[in-house]
Amino acid sequence: MKRAQKRQILVDHYLDFYSVAVAMLKDDDDAKDAVQEALVRTLVRAGVDDPLRYCMRTVRHLCIDTLRRKKRLHSLDGMELVADVEQEELLDILREKKKNLSRTERALLELHYEEGFTLAEMAAITGMSLSNMKRVIAVAKTKMKEEIEKAI
Repeated sequence: MKRAQKRQILVDHYLDFYSVAVAMLKDDDDAKDAVQEALVRTLVRAGVDDPLRYCMRTVRHLCIDTLRRKKRLHSLDGMELVADVEQEELLDILREKKKNLSRTERALLELHYEEGFTLAEMAAITGMSLSNMKRVIAVAKTKMKEEIEKAI
């Protein structure tokens, strides 16, 4: 795809990118920065077959990075100390029980719930069918729920 075509696609969908960024960041300046960075990365990146999808994914990842940097979002693995002891205990249980899942189950849960990928995006990335992915995630969630209920 030629750079001019890629640029036109991105310009046509600028408001889509911006809407996602504002919804995630709740800050106009941070959203504009994230979208601008995503647009630049998409334009200079060679071999992007679907610039719309690539740019949207980049916007989301940049927003997540911004939130983490501002300490408004914490992953389960990197959670800072929490004043509430019960919440900290629950997080310890979640971390521990997540280790008991298969590598596939753990990866799918992290991609979907921590990284914010949609199921369709995950299916394209992993090559799994959408129905199989939904089944694996449902089984993993059920396992986690059962393990947590036992621990509590």
